[in-house]
Amino acid sequence: MILKNKLGLLISALSTIILVACGGGNDSIPSAYPVPAPTPAPTPAPTPAPTPAPTPAPTPAPTPAPSTASLLSVTINGTAYDVIQMSGVNASATPGGNAIADLRTVYAYTPDGTNGEGTYQGSSWPYATTDRDISELVIDFVSTGDEVATFTKNSDNQILINDQPAYQYTGDNSDSEATGNAVGGVWYLFKPDGSTLEPTPEPTPEPTPEPTPEPTPEPTPEPTPEPTPEPTPEPTPEPTPEPTPEPTPEPTPEPTPEPTPEPTPGTYNVSGALGIDGPFALDSDLNSPDIENITNNFTNRAQFLETDATLLGWVGNDDDIDIYQVIAGASQTNLELTMVNHDGNTGNTTSNVDLDMFVVDSEENNISVGGTYAKVENAYIPAGEGDIYYVIIDHYRVDNSVPSAYVLTQTPQFASSQEQKDASARANADYNLDEILVAKRPAFSGFNLNQTENELTAEMGNVDGGLVDLTLSDLSKIANLGIDENYSSTLRDNFPETYAKGRYMKAISVLSDRAPNLFVEPSWNRYLQVEPFSADPRNESYQWWNFDAVNIPEALDIIGQDAKPVNVAVLDTGSPLSIDPAYSRSIFDTQWGWDMVDNDALADDDQFTTGSFSHGTHVGSTISMLNDGVDGNGMAARVTPIRVCGGNGCPGSATYGAYLYLNGDANDSVTTFAQRSAGQKIHSMNMSYGGSGGSANSASCVKLGELADKGVLIASSSGNSGIGSIGYPSACPKVYAVGATNGADRRSSYSSTNEYVAFSAPGGEYSDWNADGIDDLVYAYARVDNYVQTSNNGNPMIGAQGTSMASPHGAGFLGLIKYYYEDIAKPFESNTTLPNSLTYIEVDKMLAANLLTNDVNKEARPNDSVARPGWDEHLGYGIIDLEKAIKAIDSFQSGYFTSFDTLPYYEGPSNVTLTPEESYTGQFTITPSGAAGEGFNEITYTYQTEFINLQAEGLTFTVTKQEDYDWAGWVNTTVLFDFPLVEGADLPFEGYELLSVGVNVIFNVIGEAYDINFPTLKARLLDPTGVPVQEATSAINDGQGSFIFTSIEPGTYRMVIGSDINGDNSWGGPGEMSGTTANFEITDTNINDLVIVLSPELEGVANSAPVITSTPFTDAYVNQSYFYPVRATDDDGDNLNYSLEVINNSDGEPADFISINQSGRVSGTPREEDAGEYSVSIIVTDGVDAVVQEYVLTVNE
Repeated sequence: MILKNKLGLLISALSTIILVACGGGNDSIPSAYPVPAPTPAPTPAPTPAPTPAPTPAPTPAPTPAPSTASLLSVTINGTAYDVIQMSGVNASATPGGNAIADLRTVYAYTPDGTNGEGTYQGSSWPYATTDRDISELVIDFVSTGDEVATFTKNSDNQILINDQPAYQYTGDNSDSEATGNAVGGVWYLFKPDGSTLEPTPEPTPEPTPEPTPEPTPEPTPEPTPEPTPEPTPEPTPEPTPEPTPEPTPEPTPEPTPEPTPEPTPGTYNVSGALGIDGPFALDSDLNSPDIENITNNFTNRAQFLETDATLLGWVGNDDDIDIYQVIAGASQTNLELTMVNHDGNTGNTTSNVDLDMFVVDSEENNISVGGTYAKVENAYIPAGEGDIYYVIIDHYRVDNSVPSAYVLTQTPQFASSQEQKDASARANADYNLDEILVAKRPAFSGFNLNQTENELTAEMGNVDGGLVDLTLSDLSKIANLGIDENYSSTLRDNFPETYAKGRYMKAISVLSDRAPNLFVEPSWNRYLQVEPFSADPRNESYQWWNFDAVNIPEALDIIGQDAKPVNVAVLDTGSPLSIDPAYSRSIFDTQWGWDMVDNDALADDDQFTTGSFSHGTHVGSTISMLNDGVDGNGMAARVTPIRVCGGNGCPGSATYGAYLYLNGDANDSVTTFAQRSAGQKIHSMNMSYGGSGGSANSASCVKLGELADKGVLIASSSGNSGIGSIGYPSACPKVYAVGATNGADRRSSYSSTNEYVAFSAPGGEYSDWNADGIDDLVYAYARVDNYVQTSNNGNPMIGAQGTSMASPHGAGFLGLIKYYYEDIAKPFESNTTLPNSLTYIEVDKMLAANLLTNDVNKEARPNDSVARPGWDEHLGYGIIDLEKAIKAIDSFQSGYFTSFDTLPYYEGPSNVTLTPEESYTGQFTITPSGAAGEGFNEITYTYQTEFINLQAEGLTFTVTKQEDYDWAGWVNTTVLFDFPLVEGADLPFEGYELLSVGVNVIFNVIGEAYDINFPTLKARLLDPTGVPVQEATSAINDGQGSFIFTSIEPGTYRMVIGSDINGDNSWGGPGEMSGTTANFEITDTNINDLVIVLSPELEGVANSAPVITSTPFTDAYVNQSYFYPVRATDDDGDNLNYSLEVINNSDGEPADFISINQSGRVSGTPREEDAGEYSVSIIVTDGVDAVVQEYVLTVNE
C-alpha cells in the first residue's frame, strides 16, 4: 500500500475568531511507507446533465425590471445617514437565504473583506445577485462630496459594492427598514461612496495616559500600563535586607523573573503574577461590597455575555434573576449551569438551592428550558449567526430561598459530549403545557408499580402509551410541587409563560424520577416540514429532475416500472379522497391505514377535502404514482397512509400512537397494522414532520428503534431550519435523517445541517438553479380535482419544496432496495452466511462503503465554495442513487461481495479532541475493511497546517496543535483522507469509488481574560499543615494582578488566594474565584516567579475552619505531670489533626517535655532543667484550614 502525504489544503475551521456560517503548503511528512511521486487522484467523469421527462412548454418568464440602486435616509445612534438600497435583484434561493426582487436595503458582511467572494451561509442574509449585465444597473443617486460607489459582480453573480459582496436582510420587512446594521458586530450598511458604517477602531488599544485605577503610594511622573512598583493596593511591611524584585515590565501570567541578588541570611519575599483564563465574565450584580453592582434583571438592562465565555454569578436576597444577552454563532451553543449550594440530591428541596435557566429570543419567545431540581441545568442557544438571545438565570424560591453562586459554561455543538447534546435537546421549550406523554418502557411488566406509576398508568388508560391531558395545576399536584399560588418573582411577573414552562419541566423531571418503569416526557410539538410555494406563470409546467437526480428511471429500467409489493407506511396528513384522480392514479392502501388524529379507519386528509394543499397526498404520491403514461411517474411502490397530522401540527398522541399501531402494541385504535393487513410486511416508513424537542432515549426514539430492529427502514425529514439545527424524530438513533437538494445537486438553503443527516434527496427550491426555465420544485398530486380544473389550468402536478419532499424519496428508495434484496436478488439463497433481511445494520455498512449514494459535495462548485468529501453535515453520505444500489445488491448476488462485514471502506473516529492537559496532542487510527488497502487503493490525506501538525506511523496518526497557533477560542478543523483506487483494481461495478473519510480535530485555546476586575482578593501563605503564616490583600485589574508576601523565613509553603463575591467573608472555595500553588521551598533566595491562574471553584461547599473551645492551663511544675485536653470542633465534621510547638523564651530553642497526640491531649512531665517560660502553639487543622491557640506556659520549680 502506498501512503501519500499532502498538507495545506484549506479545510473548514470554526473558532471564536473565524466565523462561518427547513424537515421537522504541500510538505512531506515522515512515513512508515515508501513515498513515491504523488499520483493524481483519478478525475471522475462528468455527470451528464439530467434530461427532464417531456413536459409542456414552459410559459416564458416576464422580462425583469432593471436593477436599480437608490438611497434610504436612516438615523443610526442619533446620526443621519444615506444608505444604499437595491431593487430588481434575482428573486432566488442563495447560500444565505431566499432573496427577493423588491426594493430592499443592502449590507456588507465584514468577514468577506474586499476579495469579492461571499462567504456567509445561513438563512437570514440572502445574497443580492443579478443575471443581468451589471452595466445595465441604474444608479439613482449622487454622492455628495465623495465618489459614487462602484458596482460590479463576481462569478457567482453576487453584486459587489467597492468589491464587497452585497446582502439583503430577512429582518427588513419593507423598503423603509434598515434594521440589520451592526448585527453580530459584522453586518453594516453601505454609504453612497461604497464605504460602510462599520465603526472606526479606537486609535490604539493602549489606555489613555490617566493615572492607573489603583493609586500608588507615590505618584509616578509618567503613568504607564505597567504595574506600579508596589503591586498590592495596601502598604506592605518594609522588606528584609533581600530587596524585593521589580515586577515584570508587562503584566502577564507568565512573568519573566528579574535577576535575584546574592542571598544573605534572613528572611525572603514571595511574589508572582495573577491571571484569569478567558474568555471570562463576572455577574454584574453580586453581593460583594468590594464590587460595584449594576443590575442585569431586565432585558433592557441585560449584561452582554461574550461567545464561549465562562461566567461566575450569584443570586440571593433581592437579586432573584440575572439576564444576559448573547449573540448566536454558526453552530448551536450548549449551556451548562452548575449551582454551588447544591449537594446533588434532587430530592432535597429544603436546603438545596434551585436555579433554573431559560433562553428566549429577542421577541421573548421561549427557546429552551433548564428547569429541574438537579445541580446542573442545561439549555442551548440555536445556531444563527448574528441572532440575539437572552439567557435568564432564575432563583426559584417556592421551596426555599437558599442563595448560591453559580457557574455558566458555553460549549459549541461540535465540541459537546453526547450527554450534553442529549440534555440540551431535552431542554427544548416547544411543548404543550396542557398535556404530557406517558408510555410504558420496554421492561414494563405491570407489577410492583409505585403510587406515582399507578396514578399515571390509570391516567393513560388501556394503551401502551399516549398523551395525557393535564393542566399545569394538576400536573404540579401529581408531582407534589410546592404551592405557588401567592408566589411572586421577577421571572413570574415579567415572563409569565417562561415561568410556566419552567414549572412544567420541573414537574416532568420529578415524575420521571418517581416512575422508573414509564417514559414521562413533555408533549413536544411536531410540524410538517414543507416550505411555502408561490405560484408564478410557469407553475403549470413540471419536471422530473428529482427522479433523474436519484437515477430512478435507470433503476426502473432494471426492475420494471410496474407497481411492486413494496409497502411504505407514510405518517402524514392522510390520503386523497378515493373518488379523486390523485387516488386512482396512485396506490394508497387505505384499508391498511388508520386515522390516529380522529381515531377512525378512514385516513382521508381534511385539507384535501377542502381544496387546500394536501401535504400527505403530495408525500404519498411522490412514492406511489403509477407509471401508466398519465400525468407523471412514481417510484413503483405502495403507500399505507396513517394520519398523524392535521391543521394544528402533528400531536404526540397521534405520532406515538402510530408507532404503537405499526409495532403491534396496544393503542387507541384497538387494532394494529398486522391485523388490518393480514400480516403484510412493512418495508419502509416515512415521517415528513419534526420538531426541536426530544432525545435519543425518548419514548418515541425507543419505539422507533423497536420498529427498526424488526427490519423496517425509517426515513424522516431532517428539518427546514438551516445551518446547525437539529430535529426529532430524524435525530433518533435508528432513523435516517434525509436532507434536501435542489436542481443543481446542492443543499437547499433551508435544509438543516447537523451530525445526524444520513443522506439527501431532492427536496426542491423555489429557484431555477439548473437554468431550464422551470422552478426546481418537487411536483406531485396535492390538490382535489375540482381545484385542479378550476384554478390550476387542469394541471394536477403541484410544486412544493422542503425536506418533507426529500424524505419520501428516501423512504421509497429504502423500501425498494429492501424489496430488491429480499424478494428479487435473494443473494442469501446462494450464500447462506448473508442475512435474509436488509435492516438498518446492513444499510449503514452499505452507506459507508459508498454503495447507495453519490458524493456530490466531493468538490467545490459555484455558490458552494467549500468541498466536503465523504460524509458531511450538509448532505450526509450524498444523494441517494437507486441504480447504484441495485448494482451493489447484484454484486452480492454475483459473489463479488460475500459479507456485509467485509465491504470496502475506511473507518476512523469522527472527532479527536486535543486538550491542554495532554499538551494538545492526540492519536487516532484509520482502519480499512474488506478489500480496502494495499493493492486496491492508495491513501492521501490533507489538513490545514495553520492549525495542526500530523505525524504518521502506518495508519496511526499523531496530531498536535501548531505550536505557534495561539488565537483564543474553539477550532474545528478536518484531516481529510482520500483513497484513490489503483489502476487495474477489481471493482464491483463500473465507476465505483471508496468514500473519503474526515476526522475532525477539535481544540480550545485558552485565552486571557480582560476587562475583569476583582478589587479585593485575599491571599494566604500556608505552612505544610495549613497554618496561615501571612495574609495579604491583592487585586486583579483588567484580568491581571500580582501579589507579594514579605519577610518570610525559609521553609516549605503553599499559597492560596480567593474572592468573596457573595459577601460572606469566606475567601475562596466553592462559588468563588480560587487559585493555589503546589508546595514550594524557600531556602536562601527570594521567590518571584509564582504564577496563579484563578478560576471558578464548583465542587463541595465552603470549608469551615476548626474552632478551639478549651482554655489552656498556663502553669506546670517540675517533676509533676502536666495535662491539657484540647477541645476543638469543626462544623463540617472533618477529621482533625493536632500538632504542637514549644519554644523556650530564654534562648529561642524548641523544648520537648510535653507533646500532643491525635486526640488533642497535651501531656508531659517537666524536668528541673525545664524551669522557665515557654511559648506554646497548638495547631488544629482539617486539611484545608487551621486554627492556632497560643499561650505562655510557666514551668515552676
